[in-house]
Order: sequence, then C-alpha cells, then structure tokens
Amino acid sequence: MNNQPLKFTKGSKVGLIACSDGLKEEALPKINELIQTLNHFGLEVIVARTLMRRASYFSGTPAERAEELNRLFKNDEISAIFDISGGDSANQILDYLDYDCIRINPKPFFGISDLSVILNGLYTRSDSISFHFRLMNLVYSDGEVQRKWFYRTFFEGQHDLFDFKYKWVRGNHMSGIVIGGNIRCFLKLSGTNYLPDPEGKILFLESLSGRASRIVSLTTQLHQIGYLDRCAGLILGSFTELENYNEYSIVEEYIKEITQRTGIPIIKTDELGHGSHSKCIMIGQNIVL
Repeated sequence: MNNQPLKFTKGSKVGLIACSDGLKEEALPKINELIQTLNHFGLEVIVARTLMRRASYFSGTPAERAEELNRLFKNDEISAIFDISGGDSANQILDYLDYDCIRINPKPFFGISDLSVILNGLYTRSDSISFHFRLMNLVYSDGEVQRKWFYRTFFEGQHDLFDFKYKWVRGNHMSGIVIGGNIRCFLKLSGTNYLPDPEGKILFLESLSGRASRIVSLTTQLHQIGYLDRCAGLILGSFTELENYNEYSIVEEYIKEITQRTGIPIIKTDELGHGSHSKCIMIGQNIVL
C-alpha cells in the first residue's frame, strides 16, 4: 500500500509537541511512560515548550505554538515530530507557520483528530507528507502490539503499521494521494487556502464522536462544497460513537447514495481512526488499493 519514507536509528532525535489543546497535568504519568518507551527504542525526545496547559485550554498562544513547531522543523537534528494533543485549537496556528521553511526542511509530522488541520495544511502549503497516527497508542490498552508494530515499521523498515485490513463498499481498485482525517476537524479548512484540492485524491474520513445525524450532516457539507464529486476514492475509517450505537450502516448508505452519480470506489476499515488498535496512513502520499 504505502511506501515507507521514515526509518529511525538508535540515537535519532524526535520532537514532542501539543499544537491543539495543551495536555492536562493528570496526563503526565502517561506522557512520561511514552517518553520512557521512546527512550527504550533508542530515541532521544526533545520536548517543546508548548506541551502542557498554561492557562485555560492552551499550551501557549497561537503564535507561540506555531513558533515551537517552526523551531522543531528547522532543527536539522530532529528526525520526526509527534503531536500528542487533540481538541479544538490546532487551526489557530495555521496562519503563523513558516511554510516555505517547512518545505525546505521537511520532516514527518504525526497526529490525529484535531491535528488533521495541520496534516492537511502542511501538505497543501508545503507539499509535506504527514502521518495520521496517535503516538499515545504505544502506552494505551493495545500498547504491547502497538510498540511491536512501531518498532518493526520505523526501525526495521517493515509495513506493520501501514498494512490495514479493509473491505470494498464499491469497486475493487483505487489509487491517488491521500488527504483528509477526522471529518469534523478537516472541514474547519473549508473556505481557507489550507484545504487540499480533492481532484484525483483519495479522501480518508474518520471520527471519534458523532452519531448518524451529525456524520450525515458533515458528509453533506463535503458533498455541497463539491468534494465528493472530484475525489478519486473514499477510505472510511472507524467512526467510534457512530459504531457504538450501531448506526454506521445509515451513514454508509447515505454516502453511497450521494456518490452514486460518480460511482467512486469506497472501502471501509476499522483499523484507521481513534481506536487504540488503529494503524497509520500517510497524508500527502500516494496509495494503491
């Protein structure tokens, strides 16, 4: 599926940051466990000044958070940047990022959920490849297998984290550059110059919250801005709340209905999204299924 463009070696340096809502103090034990896990792999962790909450929801002002991310990108010693935050604040930093500098100093950026705005903004403005993956999975309930997948993928050059199982909803082949992520957060880019051009792209969608009425509403917005008419395929990941209420079929039938005219290929996977067992997909990278 994906070509794997990242391989760590012992002693590689990685950045840890929160570009969305800052981390709460009660998250510190898990954060420390994560850092110890990365150290055990042989990675040196550089912690950004904007990680923990200072006041209200934020680890810094939008300009401060952006400057920390810019600083990590400029640091030639850092091999990758992991954002372990989430929430609602990531789009605040988009106007402050130095996209020209990031284009000259590209490095993998990891995050999910609200970080979807940065994953796609980096691709649109800097031609950067980013990774839709939650690093905290290494220390959550499926941590043992996640650590195995992570090490095999990013140290040994295997494809454990990229090989996700899926079923065809329509068609039997799709290929193109992947864009998208969390559907609610991705749509924050609507009307901005950070929204990727969907022409010929594979649109990946997932969500933590939202029952059928909300996900149908968000999908309708994608349809109304012309996105679903122009993309070359859909990857439907996990929709946690929707599936917990057994309402996924409502959404799938609606998506099939509104894309019937173009007949774009669609797959469904339970291995991309917010689940602790979820794998990784690259935003801005070509995929063939």
